[in-house]
Amino acid sequence: MTGITTTDLVKRFEDVTAVGGVDLNVKDGEFLVLVGPSGCGKSTTLRLLAGLESPTKGSIEIADEVVTTVSPAARDVAMVFQNYALYPHMTARENMTFGLGTATDFTDDEVAERVADAAEILDIEDLLDRTPSALSGGEQQRVAIGRALVRDPEVFLMDEPLSNLDAKLRVQMRAELAELHEQLRTTTLYVTHDQVEAMTLGDRVAVMYDGEIQQVAPPQRLYDAPATRFVAEFIGSPGMNTVEGVLERRGDSVHVTWGENSVPLPSPVSDSVTSHAGDRVVLGVRPEDLSQEMNGPLSMDVTVTEPLGDSLLTRGTVGDTEMEVSLPPRSAVEVGDVLSLTADPERLHLFDPEAGGAFYHSAENVASESTDQPAHEAQWNTT
Repeated sequence: MTGITTTDLVKRFEDVTAVGGVDLNVKDGEFLVLVGPSGCGKSTTLRLLAGLESPTKGSIEIADEVVTTVSPAARDVAMVFQNYALYPHMTARENMTFGLGTATDFTDDEVAERVADAAEILDIEDLLDRTPSALSGGEQQRVAIGRALVRDPEVFLMDEPLSNLDAKLRVQMRAELAELHEQLRTTTLYVTHDQVEAMTLGDRVAVMYDGEIQQVAPPQRLYDAPATRFVAEFIGSPGMNTVEGVLERRGDSVHVTWGENSVPLPSPVSDSVTSHAGDRVVLGVRPEDLSQEMNGPLSMDVTVTEPLGDSLLTRGTVGDTEMEVSLPPRSAVEVGDVLSLTADPERLHLFDPEAGGAFYHSAENVASESTDQPAHEAQWNTT
């Protein structure tokens, strides 16, 4: 069983805490993606796992063995870097095998067989005698992945390996990485700032912010029931609309109101929510869960329209809050229009305005199906 477990993993650089107590469990054979904005600590976490950095505190286990102080060469992991890290004077073949003979007990024939197998899997058999300067970015990345493959490691660690590729090639390489993992089932931790990569590649996705894990969940769960306001706004393109309002009880119904705008929550609403009527809350609703409706409860003043082919992304203000709505592609909407909108009652989310934790998702069937526990329990503040 080749899993990865970190316990209270901390890394400080003088007075800066890059990783602040990360508890992470990557299952045997899993493809787990660590995603977050630049500077959140995800690459540092990967370097700690690889042994390229020493933790200030905490422990690391790989394949049920504590490797916190074990050298990188003895951890049986292979790392793929963002910049490929190929030797420019060596051929692709030499790059893939560099150090392999001295670091292992493989014979020359075994090394040659491993290179041939990796080259066939990655479709680079005709490129093995070329130097990096004679290879495209995508080909160089395949060689870098091949170098990891020939070592047949227990764990793959990948640090933004597609970020230097153009958009079309990234899509192609994402598909190839997914196929490669399906074929090999090697435990993989993949770091990226690109949420599309995270959502399409990961069996599960861990969202990191300010050195801490915010939530770990399957991609759809992450999208449907974000554990924190940060996850809600970060995951999705564009992210979830969030607006601060007041929870208001009107007879048997409960609304979130701000200014002259009001969104009703679907009935029935639990006592744990209604007991906080009059308190501030943050309402979340995704752009695709807003739609035009005559005499709808929300009024948007349109400031920007962005035709995307399959939809018309429309940005505007609802009260004093900027929001986005995804409309059908040929909607007759122009800057300066006033749209009447309604929110899908089954796709509403409420967050604590202070702690940021989610405490309500109207799609209760989605929330009840999750077995993942959010990193932060919602703490209600009434101040």
